Amino acid sequence: MTVLRSIAAGLLPLAALTSGCAYAPQVESASSSVAASSETEIVALANNVADWQLANLENLESYIRFISRETPNPRGWVKGTFFLGLMDYAEQTGQQRYIDALTAIAEREEWRLGDRLYHADDHLVGQVYFRLHRSGVASANLGPTQQNLDAILADKPNTQMMHPDNHNDPGCAKRWCWADALFMAPATWWDAHETFGKEEYADYAHSEFQVATDLLFDKDVGLYYRDSRFFDRRGADGEKLFWSRGNGWVYGGLVNVLRTMSADDPRRDYYVSLFRQMSDRLVAIQAENGMWRASLLASSETPPETSGTGFFVYGLAWALNEGVLEGEQYSAAVDAGWKALVANVDDEGRLGYVQQVGDRPEGVQPDDRQLYGVGAFLLATGQILKLEQD
Repeated sequence: MTVLRSIAAGLLPLAALTSGCAYAPQVESASSSVAASSETEIVALANNVADWQLANLENLESYIRFISRETPNPRGWVKGTFFLGLMDYAEQTGQQRYIDALTAIAEREEWRLGDRLYHADDHLVGQVYFRLHRSGVASANLGPTQQNLDAILADKPNTQMMHPDNHNDPGCAKRWCWADALFMAPATWWDAHETFGKEEYADYAHSEFQVATDLLFDKDVGLYYRDSRFFDRRGADGEKLFWSRGNGWVYGGLVNVLRTMSADDPRRDYYVSLFRQMSDRLVAIQAENGMWRASLLASSETPPETSGTGFFVYGLAWALNEGVLEGEQYSAAVDAGWKALVANVDDEGRLGYVQQVGDRPEGVQPDDRQLYGVGAFLLATGQILKLEQD
């Protein structure tokens, strides 16, 4: 399936804006400096993005508007999302230099998860470790990850799932009570199940995923609330408040679980059903410029936002590759979404319009950058390349 060939040969960098809309990316002629219409061009573009981010892992204050407590943490979710996207892209393109770079980071961190035993955000980097192990890295040490997961199984949390208003109160954070958690932790548990053959890992992950979905998934809409605080909140247009990146976390998390679990696992249909429900809603609400709005159901014009869009393109393209989704509506959504992402990469390889760390739809600027946005972009890139190769 040659999705890339349907994309215009040249795309303006993120600073280019249409004259009639201050927020819309613009597509222009082949003379543009950023192109992504062939396999060679897409690899060149993605390498530029990956290389720039790798070279700027430490000087975060120079390009990130909001530095959270977790942003500089090499075992946290911000950098962990970039590492996962880079690992996936490296495997898809056979670029050992990226695997070597990630191995060096893992070795420096002694193959440890984050410091918080139960917190889902601190489990994400485990997915990178499992991927490095599967790729044949001789030094890969999964022992610390297995010890953490076994400690959780030995003392399973039973806290309630309602999210507290006070961020200083850990409340439900020992469990997966917020949408982001469904990207951060479940695939790590499924990786452990597939690697070690211990059924308890999959049982725990599946049970906790179901509990979170029962709480946060709106069956009528086909989308996830970020957490319980948003059930009754409404956006500026009176819409139910479904956050783009929050749903991107879930959507990407579903893909990562499905890519990890065995094809004959009887629980697979549960995740495929959720994925298809989300897919149909996402395709229906994609904006004309190829992006998804930060508040997914908003009707008014909003800035483009690339982190949520990156996860949605990743999921849709993966599903087309695997036959989970079939149909022109999905292919068209991938085309438009990919074109919009590429339009927001500048000549240096910097992805813009990434909403900063938060928990709800918020304003975004052309030069807003974050490592997790690059991670989503690289995950999408790997699947776009696979579409082209097929």
